[in-house]
Amino acid sequence: MTHIHPVLPLPKGFSTDDFWVLPTPLSDAEERLHRLTEAIYADLDVLNYPSKNWDYSRDHAVLEVAILGAGHCGKSTAFGLRRHGIERVRIFDKRRGGQEGPWRTFARNATLRTPKHVTGGLAWGIANLHFSRWCVARYGEDYWQRIKYIPRLLWADYLDWYGKILDLPIQNDTAIQNITWNESEQCFWLESVHQGQPELYKARFLVFATGMESAGGQNIPRSVKETLPARCYHHTMDRIDFSALAGKRVVVIGGGSGAFDNALMASRAGAKVDVVVRRRELTNLNRIRWSEWNGYHRHYIDLPDEMKWKYSLAEFKLGQLPPSHTYYQVMSDSNITLYTDAPIRALAYEAEEIVGTYGDRALRHDAMICGTGFTTDLRLQGELKMLEPHVARWCDRYTPNPGDEHDEMSQYPYLGKSLEFLPRSEGHDYLKRCYYLCSGGALVSGFRAHLSGLQFAIPRVAYDIGKQLFTEHKDDIFASFSAYDVKEY
Repeated sequence: MTHIHPVLPLPKGFSTDDFWVLPTPLSDAEERLHRLTEAIYADLDVLNYPSKNWDYSRDHAVLEVAILGAGHCGKSTAFGLRRHGIERVRIFDKRRGGQEGPWRTFARNATLRTPKHVTGGLAWGIANLHFSRWCVARYGEDYWQRIKYIPRLLWADYLDWYGKILDLPIQNDTAIQNITWNESEQCFWLESVHQGQPELYKARFLVFATGMESAGGQNIPRSVKETLPARCYHHTMDRIDFSALAGKRVVVIGGGSGAFDNALMASRAGAKVDVVVRRRELTNLNRIRWSEWNGYHRHYIDLPDEMKWKYSLAEFKLGQLPPSHTYYQVMSDSNITLYTDAPIRALAYEAEEIVGTYGDRALRHDAMICGTGFTTDLRLQGELKMLEPHVARWCDRYTPNPGDEHDEMSQYPYLGKSLEFLPRSEGHDYLKRCYYLCSGGALVSGFRAHLSGLQFAIPRVAYDIGKQLFTEHKDDIFASFSAYDVKEY
């Protein structure tokens, strides 16, 4: 039976100010940031050993590494490759500068969902590069000590600063449309559109860091797509004009973080919101918090397939949950009503109204937002259309025990120990030059918990690329070694 949850009071001492009110920079913030930047450059000078990098490029028209996506994953990968002495790298992003990642587009969480100390290892061991140092320089120590979570827009500002001071090679307004392997040149050809013009780029290795938008994109229930006109529903990944929802009745489908974030945004815009969840009860167990320890994040990828499958299957069965601070804000909002045990039973569109039966409740709305997650299907990732038929999936390498089958997980890419694609059959070993750090798609194989696990995933990628570059040039390198004749005395 569908359950209607009552409005709950906020926990004692809970304040929403640091979620929705951004701080004002200190009066001398720019000077403080300048000093921090100088300290970072000094750190890099101290740590710059060996300072000599080998030029692995036989053809300077070919990149050593092309990174697709300039969010925090792409930026961190580029800096990490530089720390490994790999210089000929470029990051491609389809959006204009400042719009990379979800933070200023479809993300609507007021803060990051992880505690403030979890920043994905972007600092690469350089304390002055950590978000906390940037935050203190701009907003002061008191503000940093007070907050528990990083405001989303401050995180976006930090990433802009990170890319700028490190002079990362980001090329915006570039949509990669097709990727093929050129056997004679031993590199990938990337057919692209840059600022509206067709361009061809070449790279020996690829890193996919396109986040939630990759591997299939939006998951919208078939009943919604087949029944409702497109103008009356959105996915949480869409650009939504929330001001247009003022005074409207809105139904949000789903019980995860994105659904709750969008419900809050709609309510704050003046809508009356119903959140309908098919589960009987909301999940309130967050095993990601349990997983935040070195051994798990570093060595999960080394587990046998059976154990990886068990972990991932348990997570799927448990389901996603909103962070506690988001849950409390939704449950205390008198404009939001939560229904559980309320799957979509029927939908219709009558007289400009969405008429739905959710569980045993009949409700009418003016608009719908689908917080129903993302599809993981490489066949739907456009730039992979020439590669994906040859990429191994879990169903190609592992058969779960009876009762443990899971159709969606079986279609996830089966990745190697450095999060690289593996070929389905002989003749496609070039796929091992592609590293897949996209949200969700790498979960079963070893990239766990997004930001929480990033600092353990990217060093594997950087090491493996460096290893392959070194071994592929072993004859050239030995020749250089043999020719070295600088006398010490």
